[in-house]
Amino acid sequence: MYRITTLVLAFAACTNFVASQSFTSPKGLGSTEGNTLFYASTNRVYQGIDATNQGTVALIKSFAMRRDKVTASTAGASTVDATLTIGETNMGIVHSDDTRNFSVKKTLVFPKKNINWPDWGAASPTPAPFDFKIPFSTTYIYLGANALVWSLTLENGTNRGNKFDRDFTFYKTGSTKLLGAGCASFAHTAVMESNGPALKKYGMRLKAGIKGGPPAAPVSISLAVADANATVPGWCAKLHAIPLAILPIGVANASGQIFNCYWNVPFDVTLNGLSLVTQGFSVSGGGLVLSGGRTSIMATNAATAGHDAGYVWHTKGSNPNGFVFHGGSIVVQFGT
Repeated sequence: MYRITTLVLAFAACTNFVASQSFTSPKGLGSTEGNTLFYASTNRVYQGIDATNQGTVALIKSFAMRRDKVTASTAGASTVDATLTIGETNMGIVHSDDTRNFSVKKTLVFPKKNINWPDWGAASPTPAPFDFKIPFSTTYIYLGANALVWSLTLENGTNRGNKFDRDFTFYKTGSTKLLGAGCASFAHTAVMESNGPALKKYGMRLKAGIKGGPPAAPVSISLAVADANATVPGWCAKLHAIPLAILPIGVANASGQIFNCYWNVPFDVTLNGLSLVTQGFSVSGGGLVLSGGRTSIMATNAATAGHDAGYVWHTKGSNPNGFVFHGGSIVVQFGT
């Protein structure tokens, strides 16, 4: 413990050390209301991914959420079974399979336990206090090098009408077009999104997923700027993307599927309208297997509001393929 404390204190000399104060995710919303609500249903998994606090060093001991402004819930005080995991990731790659987003570090800080949910049924000041609190059983040491990830599972809640505060600005989605069929049923989806200059570090992205690929085989996405539309003797599909770059997307499940992956890059106005050709490929059974091709256009977005953060949610018990949103997150507070 002495060595860990010494390391934290040394690192604090060259960064923002907040061991004595709490901070919010996204950053800077302690006294500012978010711009929208999010439904706090139970039997769900909620995950926040936050790069706005990179550079901060903290010994995190608790987690808290607050209700959305004056929106009343449909019931009073209640209870819920909660499980909380904290970790870190590289926000340059985000997955709709939320289990893959703990790419750097993962710690179960609050094992499943029944806790009290305060009464959110009456009007309250704006912003409301962070009164839905979860104290950690294990202190989490955050050194600020990576994006923070938190994953909260809520089950068996006695009140399903609560609403969280959220600060989020939506992205814009570009057009996409299919370029021919792949081998057998091998197909991929691809689209580009932009949050505009609001997200300086992670404002533009390619989103892609795989279906009908070779089961249990690694798959990659090739990127090109023009459609080759080439017939290669012995290949089971046309070659559309002669790769200028290759992005590994993961290993297909038993159904040949890989859930969506998001490759985030900094906002660059010169990328507005960029056209990319993409194609999935895998080596299976000693041969090359190709998906169909796609051409996708980067959307143009001049938005100036938003955060270098995102969130994922899905129903508990379903496969871990959540809905992913970039541009902000459910507002939470980390206690130190």
